[in-house]
Amino acid sequence: MARREPAADTTWRASVESLQAGAIDAVLIAILLAMGELLVVAFSGRRGPTGLLLGAEQILDLLSYGRWLGAGIALAALWALGARWLGASPGQALVRGVPEGERDLAWTETLRGWFAAVFIELTFFAGWLITELDLVAFLTKFGKAADIVRGLAQPSTSVLHEGLILLVQTVFLAFMATAFAIPIAFVLAFPSARNLTRGSTLARLAYTVSRTLMNFVRAVEPLVWALIFISWVGIGPFAGVLALWVHSVASLTKLYSEQIESIDTGPMDAITATGASTLQVLRYGVVPQVIPPFLSFTIYRWDINVRMSTIIGFVGGGGIGYILKPRVDLGEWGEVGTLVLLIAATVWLMDLISAKIRERIV
Repeated sequence: MARREPAADTTWRASVESLQAGAIDAVLIAILLAMGELLVVAFSGRRGPTGLLLGAEQILDLLSYGRWLGAGIALAALWALGARWLGASPGQALVRGVPEGERDLAWTETLRGWFAAVFIELTFFAGWLITELDLVAFLTKFGKAADIVRGLAQPSTSVLHEGLILLVQTVFLAFMATAFAIPIAFVLAFPSARNLTRGSTLARLAYTVSRTLMNFVRAVEPLVWALIFISWVGIGPFAGVLALWVHSVASLTKLYSEQIESIDTGPMDAITATGASTLQVLRYGVVPQVIPPFLSFTIYRWDINVRMSTIIGFVGGGGIGYILKPRVDLGEWGEVGTLVLLIAATVWLMDLISAKIRERIV
């Protein structure tokens, strides 16, 4: 017999879902209106104090964000009230799913579909303006590109010895960051898995805190973490290890937890029925199912860290990037070509090895 959910819980969930859907709709509508204003200002020919046409940053500074947010909230509320005639809003479709009566309709037959189409088009054009794409400059200034390509095609051996030494440091920098991240990510993955944290309020709180913290850490790029740790421990590979370690913990936690969420619950239910404790259920019902993909994700993360470590060296985080950045600045393209070839060969070799290992594991 199916377990009936209490009426209070049903009402609370419906209220939360309505708020989530309304918030999503309000934000999407506000962004749509702001992008519309951006296009109007951009093509209006307005000029700044210097007499030049407004740049992307100046246009963004002029937009009426508060006004459009208020309009978004009002229009989202009206859409929610008129959903019976207007159809489900984007927020309602995301939170609650598309209503059964609208599932077979083409996107052109729903207001939600037209909203999505206009939103995508405006996003493209707004992105073109904000990023100041200049295809003419890209397609006409071949002289500088030819010099760079010529230098890269004629690598210099003068930096080969130093490059090989720092390349070894780069590989081990990525390895140490990954190795230190594994145990922490493994532990955090369990409270970050939704299917393991439904039993109590404390478990749901642990899930929310863990997910929020990891999302924040992962949102900050390793380059920024490198700058933070360079200020903390000084310039060198240790700062690079710490930067990659922090980011790897968050990324592996996400990958591990999502794998846990997709496991077969049958073994867990069977072990729970025997009276096993929570730790025993995790040990015998969850861990055996996730170890192979965990290993695959870990190897993949090491591969990513090797690539990231070359960029972290640009700001003083050690590795081959530490000597690559000044040579790019000075235009020593022959030496840059040598270092790029070393990096490319290492990444290719690691990708080949990791693919073989993952093939055996999974």
